[in-house]
Amino acid sequence: MSTHDDLFRTDAIAWDSDPKTTFEQWMSQQPGRGTSRARIRISSAEVYRAQWGRFVDWIEQKSIKLSEVDSIIISEFLEGLNINRPQRDRYRKLIQRVLADLIKNTAEVGFLNPAAQAVREEGAKWKEADGNLPTSFLKPAERALLATHLNSAITAHKERDQWREARDRAIVGLCVGAGLKVSEIVPLTVNCIYLGDENWINLGDKNSQFTHRTRPFSYAVQALKTWLHHRARMATEGNLLFPSDIKPIVKNGKPVTSIHPSTLVRITEAMIEESGVKALRGEAHRASPQTLRNSFAAELFEQGESPEHVADRMGFAHIVSAERLFTSWDMWRNS
Repeated sequence: MSTHDDLFRTDAIAWDSDPKTTFEQWMSQQPGRGTSRARIRISSAEVYRAQWGRFVDWIEQKSIKLSEVDSIIISEFLEGLNINRPQRDRYRKLIQRVLADLIKNTAEVGFLNPAAQAVREEGAKWKEADGNLPTSFLKPAERALLATHLNSAITAHKERDQWREARDRAIVGLCVGAGLKVSEIVPLTVNCIYLGDENWINLGDKNSQFTHRTRPFSYAVQALKTWLHHRARMATEGNLLFPSDIKPIVKNGKPVTSIHPSTLVRITEAMIEESGVKALRGEAHRASPQTLRNSFAAELFEQGESPEHVADRMGFAHIVSAERLFTSWDMWRNS
């Protein structure tokens, strides 16, 4: 055990007995970024909550109390995260903030926060992760399982919850079944969608003159049609295809309609779990919106489409991007 065993005196009992609830209380008292922000943003709080929950679940599985956490334990946790180093460091910084608050009145002079010590340790394996994760894809069986879930009956009972469930399924459907990326989904409007004899999604980048259109797979079209039905039934306001709510939310006196990019990440993770894909892939192989976008390309490659065709469908400005993706996919399927 490290030398800081007796340093967790302030709220130590609460942190050890119920670290998740105590974290909520702690987070509600933390200032947000910027001089004008009194509290942490809701979107940021959701990210912190998920990160903290993952850390707490890990130490509880090992029967470790928060007051027993040291740099070795933190390093072991970080090493087990199947994410890149910058993402691992975000977890470490959050843990450091919590521990700093706990020990601020009791730490001895010269004592180093365990999470800060973890980043200073030479040879720590958690720091060996690359800056970027290897390109990943869903296997055909995983894609099929996800597609089946996206087109299954809506399970929510309340109309508002049905609205949200249908929206989330359509979002994931456009990632895996149309190859859209997060930055394309957020600003997408209903005018960009054409569903008829042929189904097309028109896409453009507001920062450039480059535009393209893509044809979604049938399961993505069905999820989109279901969403449009619920969107119309609830008289959803605005022109955004995927708004954050039925009516604009007012924050700091300003209406907010756009869904936050981080919300799309959480939607993807939830859908991967609900569909059963997570159980197939295991904890070591998480799936992000980018994984789903890559999987759209993989399905095209499996159908024998050329990198030129994939580049056109995915909106790559240069064919070399599709060629690199093909190389990554070819290595992945043969690994």
